[in-house]
Amino acid sequence: MNAHSDIKASQEAKEDLYYAVHKGLRLANARMLIALGQLDPFDDDAVAATVTQLSDHIGMSMSHLTHENNEVHTIVEQRLPGAADHAGDDHEHHVEAFDELRMLAGDLVAAKDDRPLRLRKLYQRFALFVADDFRHMHEEETEIMPQIEASFSAAEITGIRERIVAGIAPEKMVLFSRAMLGAASRPERIEMVTGMKAGMPEEVFSGFMAAVLGKPWRDGDWDALEAALC
Repeated sequence: MNAHSDIKASQEAKEDLYYAVHKGLRLANARMLIALGQLDPFDDDAVAATVTQLSDHIGMSMSHLTHENNEVHTIVEQRLPGAADHAGDDHEHHVEAFDELRMLAGDLVAAKDDRPLRLRKLYQRFALFVADDFRHMHEEETEIMPQIEASFSAAEITGIRERIVAGIAPEKMVLFSRAMLGAASRPERIEMVTGMKAGMPEEVFSGFMAAVLGKPWRDGDWDALEAALC
């Protein structure tokens, strides 16, 4: 794989199915790794809270993987046989990693005297997952997405994204939005929130943003949004 792969622009403006969500996942991966690294293994409440955070993170990552399998890679394989084979193999390895991480997290919670060792094993395994996931996301962005842009119309790509969004449960959408908005640049963040507001009734939008931030938010207060998420 060429780490410096070029992405050639299409004459027709098309959505990038990976860019925003992958930025969010990278941020969430980094924050989860930091949380595990800073965790006091002898603080029962902190261990429970961090293991819950890890469970939510794995759930979000698994949801993303499933959506890619069902709505992106399956469709790509139908039109471009073999194009997503390697990505599919990576996804299988991710599922194995999730199982290992859940087991190690359970071991940490149940452990007593050897908690520091259990935590170190969990931290190291998660770090390895992050390294694999970063490489995997780069491959999808620089190898698979250009093939999608070349072989699918803008309307088809938008349809794929809309089906993905429609299949995300509300509680998962809160996690995804929190990560994606936090990872976005300020102009990207404003564009994303403006788009969500245009597509929701006012009361639904207000409730959703309150769930994302954990508190009510005044429309247009971008500084407060940035302070809460970044």
